[in-house]
Amino acid sequence: MNRPPVGIVIVNWNLKDSLRATLESLRKVNYPGLQIVVSDNASTDGSPEMVRTEFPEVHLLAHETEQGYARAASLGMAHLVDQTKYIFSTTNDVIVDPEIINELVNYADAHPESGVLGTKIYFHDRPDVIWHAGARVHPLHGHSYTFGWLRKDHARYSQVRDCDFVGGCGFLLRSEVLHRIGFYKEDMIFYSEDADLCYRIREAGYRVVYIPTAKMWHKVGTTLAKNRPTQLRYSTRNGLYLLQRHRIGLYPLTLWVHIFVVSPAKMAIFALCGRWANCCGIYRGIRDWQKGKYGWITD
Repeated sequence: MNRPPVGIVIVNWNLKDSLRATLESLRKVNYPGLQIVVSDNASTDGSPEMVRTEFPEVHLLAHETEQGYARAASLGMAHLVDQTKYIFSTTNDVIVDPEIINELVNYADAHPESGVLGTKIYFHDRPDVIWHAGARVHPLHGHSYTFGWLRKDHARYSQVRDCDFVGGCGFLLRSEVLHRIGFYKEDMIFYSEDADLCYRIREAGYRVVYIPTAKMWHKVGTTLAKNRPTQLRYSTRNGLYLLQRHRIGLYPLTLWVHIFVVSPAKMAIFALCGRWANCCGIYRGIRDWQKGKYGWITD
């Protein structure tokens, strides 16, 4: 039986060994004719050379300067969108199940109203504990939460479910939908770009669906998350953009509750723990959002 063409986009930045493991797991995927693109963000650890030497079947986009996750992934999608029916967007710190693409494509082909299909994502170091099984944004306070986080896998997480968004470290997208709405919002750089894309696809009339039989394992905290204040600044800024742009929940009440209740509560907790830099990250993220200051954080 002929299978629809599928492309895979992997964004990489200085994680050569982890990228190698991801590519090795993709070699074991049971799906014909996969077109794999690595969009490399000016890595200096030998990642591009490793891809060229060890994975000659992979198309390498070797950027001379760092693009940020959103733009690097978008460039990879742009390379594939005219050649494929579906694009699987993922990262350089995952291991995938050999049947992951079959499971996603089978559902997508049977349900043409599905625009984004997410995966069941486990912690890599705790392979039976869930990291992500679909997500919601609370309609009152605007804080996002993921189903199953830190819980052992259970039958309750084995049902197909419509979600507000699914984790961008592994989801399937329809190329025809990307032609209509575009790729990631590039000036978000990192954080919430996956949720924003999911909301835009929902607003175009498609479903965002969690597929529990499509499985992968994620190595958490391998990149920017190590710099907590900067991560909080990006995630706060982009989270407020998400609430405002998509008028989530009881908007504008949800937005104000997030600014004047949720964010101060987080800052208070960090202050009690003596983590003043984290408080500053949240505050500066709010200020960036107020000023409409997107793109790279350089100050």
